[in-house]
Amino acid sequence: MGTCVIYVDEAGSPYGHSFPIKSGETPLFTMAAVAFPLWEWRARDRAFLSLKRQFFPDCCGRAGIRDEEVEIKGRELAAPHNKKNKRNHIFNQRVLSFIGQNSGCCFGTTFLKNPSNPASPQSLYTQALQILVERISLFITEHPGYSNAIVICDSRMRGLDIGVARSHMSYIFGHETGRTFVNILEAPMFCDSRLTVGLQITDIFASNLFANHYHYHCRTIPGAIDYSHMQVYWKTLDKLEFKSKGTLDGYRIFGYRVIDQK
Repeated sequence: MGTCVIYVDEAGSPYGHSFPIKSGETPLFTMAAVAFPLWEWRARDRAFLSLKRQFFPDCCGRAGIRDEEVEIKGRELAAPHNKKNKRNHIFNQRVLSFIGQNSGCCFGTTFLKNPSNPASPQSLYTQALQILVERISLFITEHPGYSNAIVICDSRMRGLDIGVARSHMSYIFGHETGRTFVNILEAPMFCDSRLTVGLQITDIFASNLFANHYHYHCRTIPGAIDYSHMQVYWKTLDKLEFKSKGTLDGYRIFGYRVIDQK
């Protein structure tokens, strides 16, 4: 058995929003994760590089920047102003298919934020990561090819990164439930997505999950963005979701969780 690598990124904003929603605000926050076999990272890295070069030759090959560092951002692929962009849609579907074809499995925690009494951004980050870790630990336990996992997060700000990492360590060593997750190794590592293909892939997955949850839960809120064009990807997202083989307290555990704070 080997090690699983878990890439974690977010979509939306953990900061407060208004009602009706103002431009630039988001009524929900999604933290998403994609699990891959660690030992296949070299082949996976090169394969995704080839995919970017195939679809975005105009972005690659520029002087002063390596093609590996070119990021095709999920928020642009999902943005309503790009809903008729055929290249974006085909690439987006290819990326989701790439996850499945490379033994990937997906997880996500989405908070429907409270506009009048918002939680702090760090509490959303830390709670979301704890929920992901619970599901990932069960996934590792059930998967015959994995014995443990490491977690790699997209870096944001040093102060926020270390705060989230400290909270995670307190959870897995100081919390009754957290202490049971012995197959999660080390503190979360924070990396620059320009150098980490797994994070580039997760960014696109996170935007897909965010857009679908946004449309389902928030489309009727005044000022909401129309993400209806992203519904076509839900069938693929559903196939990528972790679904436990066994039950916990009589219930199957699923990779995607939505928490309504309203």
